[in-house]
Amino acid sequence: MTKEHWMQELPPELRAISVINLAIPGSHNSMTYGINSSSELAPDAESAIKRWYRFFPCFVRRWSKNQSCTILDQLQMGVRYFDLRIAQKDGKFYYCHGLFAMEVFEPLLELRQFLDTHPQELVVLDLQHFYDMNVPQHQQLHTELLQFFDQRLYATTDGSLLDCSLARCEQLQRQVVLIYRRCPIVLPVQFWPSFAWPTPWPNKASIKKLQAFLTDSLLSRQPQQGYVSQCLITPTGRYIALRVFFTLKGTAKRVDKKLKPWILEQSPGPFYSGQPPRANVFLADFIQLKDAQFCDWVIQLNTKLEQAQEKEQEL
Repeated sequence: MTKEHWMQELPPELRAISVINLAIPGSHNSMTYGINSSSELAPDAESAIKRWYRFFPCFVRRWSKNQSCTILDQLQMGVRYFDLRIAQKDGKFYYCHGLFAMEVFEPLLELRQFLDTHPQELVVLDLQHFYDMNVPQHQQLHTELLQFFDQRLYATTDGSLLDCSLARCEQLQRQVVLIYRRCPIVLPVQFWPSFAWPTPWPNKASIKKLQAFLTDSLLSRQPQQGYVSQCLITPTGRYIALRVFFTLKGTAKRVDKKLKPWILEQSPGPFYSGQPPRANVFLADFIQLKDAQFCDWVIQLNTKLEQAQEKEQEL
């Protein structure tokens, strides 16, 4: 199976089940690769970041970037879930994480081109946080997103997320599920609210505590929801200060190595109330590490679904 076409290459039985019951690789702070030497402080920057930026801008950039490859590279590596944070500046919308990255629609043009040439693939765009935005600006962003994606969006009127299978989306010519969180106004029917796809934030600086959090929080998942397991640690100011010469990429390597057994023991698939919940989206920093091995691990979890279905047929 090639990662670039992994959804297309799934067997028909798996293309017929909901995307919330598949194992899907995702990238954390997906657009931070756009942060560069001219990036300015963004509204989400904490006070410590602002202080460090005055004297050590290179240091701040190093710890603000969670990805270093483009959206097209990420798509080709198998990423199908994108974690996005957006801020407004001078009437325009930008991705951000402590610092401003590129304008919102710049990488989305590449995404749309990819979808045009990969009609059997589907992506989830999770607009996770918004900064320095008022109601008219949310309305403006809604309008621009609706115009940009047009008929590609799988809407709440198309059916529940349980109905959102790859096969059905191909039939409807839908290729994007857009989650718009923490919105102060009523969402258009083309957007999905926060509760449809929970993404609990671990906020842990220890891999051991992270794994415990991932295990415990997964138990709260409901059968009709998508779900995100954030396989990443959140460095505190003290953590960073003690690792002045380290990088976030080095931290991501440690997380991948130590969390690999936990990821491989997870299973996607449908479940019912009263049964142990199953995994869905897995989120990571620097997904290109070791030839995007993180994406390989996650995509391969779907073979457990194939094997389970084969056993059922034998019975």
